[in-house]
Amino acid sequence: MLNNDSVYERLNRIFRDVLDDDAIVLRAETTAADVEGWDSMANVQLMLGVEQEFGVHLSAGQMQALHNVGDLVTAIVRRAA
Repeated sequence: MLNNDSVYERLNRIFRDVLDDDAIVLRAETTAADVEGWDSMANVQLMLGVEQEFGVHLSAGQMQALHNVGDLVTAIVRRAA
């Protein structure tokens, strides 16, 4: 079973890889506006990385309902359970 800490650790790796920025440190309140390079194209790559890493699928509607990284973590934990 996933816990929030392990999800954040894995998400940080995905974000750092996709956005090519090893300084990224995600927090629950982090949004796209807080991370340089996190635009709509990067978001597609990020979500594909999330789905591959965690073996979950998020519909377009579910993705649109995410307001910050904390929401994403909650969605991942719920779907992976």
